[in-house]
Amino acid sequence: MEPETRSAATARSSLWVPRLASLLLALGVLGALWGTAYSINGMTQAPATVKAPVTLAVSELAAGWGNVRVQVTGVDVPAGWLAGARPDGLQASGVDGGLTVAAWGSTRVEQLLGRGDWLIGGIGLLVGAVALRPVLLSIAAGRPFAPGNARRITLVAATVAVVGAAAPLAPQIAGQLVLARTGLARTGAFVSTVAVSPEPLLVAALVLAVATAFRAGEAMSRDVDGLV
Repeated sequence: MEPETRSAATARSSLWVPRLASLLLALGVLGALWGTAYSINGMTQAPATVKAPVTLAVSELAAGWGNVRVQVTGVDVPAGWLAGARPDGLQASGVDGGLTVAAWGSTRVEQLLGRGDWLIGGIGLLVGAVALRPVLLSIAAGRPFAPGNARRITLVAATVAVVGAAAPLAPQIAGQLVLARTGLARTGAFVSTVAVSPEPLLVAALVLAVATAFRAGEAMSRDVDGLV
């Protein structure tokens, strides 16, 4: 790349990268505020109706998912039936499909966990934005391997893993609490299980690999500075 072209590209990056850093930080703050407000609002509504995901037990007459028939008033599927949603993530055996239970008499804990994915996701977005902002600013300044960038990217990887695993679990735990409180857990129609999705862990591993590359770059940068 010619020196003039490289200088022009660096100048453009120095303009839009700081704006991207500011935008990410603004989104992080808004996400954390919204998640917190939404969760607190749910807690104040107890003992109103709470809605949470639950998992149907597999039918004894058939294997696989979608064999438990769900009844909806006024709906008749010709030569078929309605079934719960296909299970997501890594599930235990004996799972047929997912439903949402809506039950009156909720507790504050149920309401909080039922909206906990928004709370955890919002806080995670803020942590990631705060960690990435110095990295982006140093890249805009032409110092991508500035000290501390590898540590900050590692924090982002950990945040992705924790938030990706914990956020979906909160509503599922709320569903288990609702089933236990209402006595539906004793009917045998539902299973006491939670699903974990592997995708966030794979993304976290990829981000961690980037952090490792940045750590190597920081070491090379220190060696070059020592020779000057």
